[in-house]
Amino acid sequence: MEKKISVIVPVYNVENYLNRCVDSIINQTHNNLELILVNDGSVDKSKNICDDYAIKDDRVVVIHKKNEGSSCARNAGLDMATGDYISFVDSDDFIEKETLEIMLDHLVKHNLKVVEFKAINKLNVTTANGDFEIQDKITAIKRVIQDTTFSVWRRVYKATLIEDLRFIPKIIHQDVFFTMDVLNKIEEIGYLRRKLYIYNTDNVSIIRSAYSLEKITIGIRATEYVRKNIPKVPELKQALDDYVTYYYTDHYFLLSRNTHIDPNNAFRKKLRKAVRNCINYKNYSLRSLMVMILPYKIMEYVSSTYATLYSR
Repeated sequence: MEKKISVIVPVYNVENYLNRCVDSIINQTHNNLELILVNDGSVDKSKNICDDYAIKDDRVVVIHKKNEGSSCARNAGLDMATGDYISFVDSDDFIEKETLEIMLDHLVKHNLKVVEFKAINKLNVTTANGDFEIQDKITAIKRVIQDTTFSVWRRVYKATLIEDLRFIPKIIHQDVFFTMDVLNKIEEIGYLRRKLYIYNTDNVSIIRSAYSLEKITIGIRATEYVRKNIPKVPELKQALDDYVTYYYTDHYFLLSRNTHIDPNNAFRKKLRKAVRNCINYKNYSLRSLMVMILPYKIMEYVSSTYATLYSR
């Protein structure tokens, strides 16, 4: 019997993109699927669009709930899902017509619990030669950290693998925690170097919105989660050092031009200490060296000037 895939789509105020997303899913070459649209308290026409699809296609299930964020919406979808496999798609994105069929073929053929694919992103051009390989846990974690590909929509999961996992409610960077938990539960993962997911960079989401206290707080929390939950093996040390150095340097610059978030330099002290512990001759940059050396006030001036130059 053909395997069933549950596709979970959190929906919030995406009336301009939702039809494109849903059409790409219900018109998949793999027909045995359920599409779970979780309307997370939308105040535009998204609610009506969801209901219209449920009327036209009995594979579409709609959940209406109060607005709590995409993590809670995904959890509601997971609680409802009945498929043998689970997939996530963000409502402003869409997938290629054969995505689910191709992924399911690799999952079943190689008896895998999770398979990952690449995405089309006009802001980040990457190669994709179509090769498929089975990676061990350490290789996969190293790649995900190096490429920062934590997004959960990059993978299709066997339902039994994630049946006891849920997203942390009401936080950003939720994918980092979920993906680390998944990677620590498996011994191998299928990796397909083929672009099957189209990531929308036009829509304004919370991740691309203004810098805030929430972003630095959860950013540190997510990075520390990676540090604490990564296997303690030599093969991953450099990748982890690179990851911490890069992201903490970036946060340091952002805090230096958003000083109202860190008036007492508490966050910057923490970030500077972590960068000093992780920086080495393989991952240093001018920006990271500036974080370690320059006084706070000078960094504030430099960061503001840097932002002005690169915004022109």
